[in-house]
Amino acid sequence: MKFYNVELPCIKLLEKRKMLFFKLINNKTIIWKNGSKRLDIDSIKDVRTDSLARNYIEEYGIDNTTAKWWVTLIYVINNNKLKCLHLVLNNEEEFKLFVSSILDIIKERRELMQSILVPDHARFANIHWESTVSPKKEDEIKETLTFQDVQALCSKFNIVSSHSYLHKNFLLADVNNNGLLNFAEFQTFVKLLKKRDEIDTLWKNITLNKNKMNFESFFDFISTKQGENITKKAALRLFKQISQFKETINKDIFLKYLRNEPYTKNINENYSHPITDYFIASSHNTYLLGKQVAETPSVEGYIQVLQQGCRSVEIDIWDSEIGPVVCHGLLTSAIPLSNVVTAIRKYAFITSPYPLIISLEINCGPDNQLLTVKILREILGNSLLESIVDKHGIMSPRHLKHKIILKSKKCKHVEQQTPLSSFSSYSSSHESEVEIRQRRKKSTASIERFRRIKLKHDFRVIDQLLEISAIHGIRFRNTSLPESKTVNHCFSLNEKKIDKLCQDKTLKLAIDKHNRKFFMRVFPHVIRYKSSNFNPIQFWKYGTQMVATNWQTYDIGQQLNIAMFQLTDQKNGILNSGYVLKPKYIREKTTNTKNIPLIYEKIHQNKKKLIFNILSAQFLPSNDLKKGCTIAPYVIIEFFTTEITELNQDLQVHNGTKISDYKITTKTCPGNGFNPVWNCEMSINICDDSFTFIRLCVKSSDTTLGVICFKLDYLKRGYRHVPLYNMEGERYVFSTVFLYSEIK
Repeated sequence: MKFYNVELPCIKLLEKRKMLFFKLINNKTIIWKNGSKRLDIDSIKDVRTDSLARNYIEEYGIDNTTAKWWVTLIYVINNNKLKCLHLVLNNEEEFKLFVSSILDIIKERRELMQSILVPDHARFANIHWESTVSPKKEDEIKETLTFQDVQALCSKFNIVSSHSYLHKNFLLADVNNNGLLNFAEFQTFVKLLKKRDEIDTLWKNITLNKNKMNFESFFDFISTKQGENITKKAALRLFKQISQFKETINKDIFLKYLRNEPYTKNINENYSHPITDYFIASSHNTYLLGKQVAETPSVEGYIQVLQQGCRSVEIDIWDSEIGPVVCHGLLTSAIPLSNVVTAIRKYAFITSPYPLIISLEINCGPDNQLLTVKILREILGNSLLESIVDKHGIMSPRHLKHKIILKSKKCKHVEQQTPLSSFSSYSSSHESEVEIRQRRKKSTASIERFRRIKLKHDFRVIDQLLEISAIHGIRFRNTSLPESKTVNHCFSLNEKKIDKLCQDKTLKLAIDKHNRKFFMRVFPHVIRYKSSNFNPIQFWKYGTQMVATNWQTYDIGQQLNIAMFQLTDQKNGILNSGYVLKPKYIREKTTNTKNIPLIYEKIHQNKKKLIFNILSAQFLPSNDLKKGCTIAPYVIIEFFTTEITELNQDLQVHNGTKISDYKITTKTCPGNGFNPVWNCEMSINICDDSFTFIRLCVKSSDTTLGVICFKLDYLKRGYRHVPLYNMEGERYVFSTVFLYSEIK
């Protein structure tokens, strides 16, 4: 039973706890306020009750009895922004009816959307014929399409192919040679257009040239080629589901199965280790939406990264006449600290229940520090955690659910600053004052907007602020001092500093040993004034928990960061945690640095061979193609790992070109952006797939059509369709790359 067309009374928390009546209409929309307010079921990303909604329940001060009937709906609005709808039902019966109805409909509609995504040829043709020729079914037998109509249709539905490619298929479908396609001929045209030679070859190999596939062939395929760890009983249930309880499946059903199967493994992460045993999705200069210099800070920066799954954000707090503010130096515009903390409190756990770390950069005097403590205590309330240690030691992410942890730098003082020295602190240490002045003159328009405030003096971080900070940042001198042994300390180093330290083998081992037990944070150097990113892999390999990147820039560094934390893959509406357990060999504690090389030697002895084949792509986008350019897609394949020089000496490529020891390109496929086929095979030796990433960049000439970056040990083996993303990190709905992978 669903609450379809039945009004259920609920209390909507953001409506001053008024009683409102909610109704489900057409199995796709929830309405209230007599239909003036509505929520589409398709926009719901998550349904949270009980412990998963605990932070919201505590925020609104709901008693335990009422909390049992609490529901939070996480949904998407314009520009992929997440919002919450908090409801309280009246009793257990209405609660179960509401929640079960929502979950059932979400499941049904997702299955429906998946079926529409890959319809059979006849259905595909019927949908597109009706949208182009006539809405009346009887017109199908008397209406026709010209070649110009077909071109317009393909353009409308983003079927990117050259004139010659479309015309060739048009002529093949035009069986009566009159230069027009009736409905039957248009169905043939669609079949030719959607023909996938690589699937035909695979199908023939599996079925031995038969038209049908039985269960035994299917089970052999998914257990051997696909590497699925599945029992025969479970495989039979799956086969019955996709075959609709028939004895065999045809090629179209098989293709539909391949397209619907997830390309990443379903990893059940263990969150019971100490929090220092995890990599944590971390943001640098979170308050900025663009470049580092002359950029206006914004609360939106915090909202965006928290909605994407970030678990460590940064706040730079400065003095002002109105109290503590957040900005990027003395001379830039600023936003009140209270606004930032309020936004963080609201969005802290919208994607993940696991702890959020706030890295505080304190650049204000004692008075504003006291106000900072007051603001943090009042707004964060019970979610604020003052210690990460209990009687058993450092607590785990599981024990720290819905908690906010502050990190403050435990320093004695800073030097008195002037506007110039403040600005230069965000500039390259290699620049002279003359060079800085010259660069500042180029930004006259921006400087006019700068807010000048009283110069700050030397200060100390007050005890009250350190008391509410569960993690204390300390200056790195070495790892042997007593302060470097405290449980709650954290070293913060910029990329160049840690690179320089790790050139010394003894220091590198000491840092490796330190990070097996204590916190470290690495962030981009100040010379990255355009908010570019470094390659984070080497810092993860050092065991660094918080490798902070500029999330506002979707470059290769951020793509690797997103791939590590699987932030693009929201399986079944459940968002990702932002925590990844380190590989065992990096988190194992050791009392002697001499043992560390021995640990790595064991890893390097276990070489594996990766076979990787870029077969084809589907529905490539054309938005960024230059006007008049004919599409000729190709793929650049890049391997990112920590052992490139050693591993890739044996890189072998077939039907493609080796550009470097870690980069390959396929041939071009002129004129076909709808279903280009490359069949480019390569093999590479790898030692550690924990830190091996693969990036695919689909291009036409010098235009990037789409990218995808994934971590090798997350990728399911066998034949997989992987999605493509634009250069802002937004997923294309239909565009995919079809690939094959195998590890020997």
